Amino acid sequence: MALVCGIPHERFSELYWKLRPPYDRGDIDGRAYWTAIVGQQELGLSRDQIATLIKLDSESITRPNQGAVQWAKLLHHEGFPLTLLSNMPLELSRHVTKSFPSLSTFEYLIYSCDYGSIKPELSIYRNCLELLKAAPQDILYLDDRAENVEAAARLGINSVLFDTVEKTASRVESRFDIPVPSYGRCRQSSSQYSSTNRRPDRMESD
Repeated sequence: MALVCGIPHERFSELYWKLRPPYDRGDIDGRAYWTAIVGQQELGLSRDQIATLIKLDSESITRPNQGAVQWAKLLHHEGFPLTLLSNMPLELSRHVTKSFPSLSTFEYLIYSCDYGSIKPELSIYRNCLELLKAAPQDILYLDDRAENVEAAARLGINSVLFDTVEKTASRVESRFDIPVPSYGRCRQSSSQYSSTNRRPDRMESD
């Protein structure tokens, strides 16, 4: 993408994330986003170049975390309703929905572009609570960004930082009675944990 824009990689990466919030929020479309990026360097793009950039950006998410996918399948099998909450612009979100069959385990796919708000803005978490018709304490939320975890926690949502599947599973297991992967296997939820660990009614993931 940096090559198509004609911008050095380091500078491109800086502009890509700096100008991303309005795009993820749905305030602007792909054409406006990419035009804004090259505009910072006093460059321009043709219609074909913009189309190429939107395509490359949409295809940049190519390999979902297989450990997380298997964990989601386990939770779905055990009857936990799953929701995906992600900062994504329109074009990318539609590509992801079409391209990853594993998302069928999720009851809801909540994309920032559809709600005019991005994480860690509190309004998008409130939108989730309203959509799910769930109390904050009945949700377990996983996210790989600390600021997003902290924002959700401010609303009373059980929130855990996601880094690796193994470390995250350990954190979750210490606080909640839900199935977690362990050494290539999965510990099923059991009543022996119910007296000390909470069992959330829903799982929400980044």
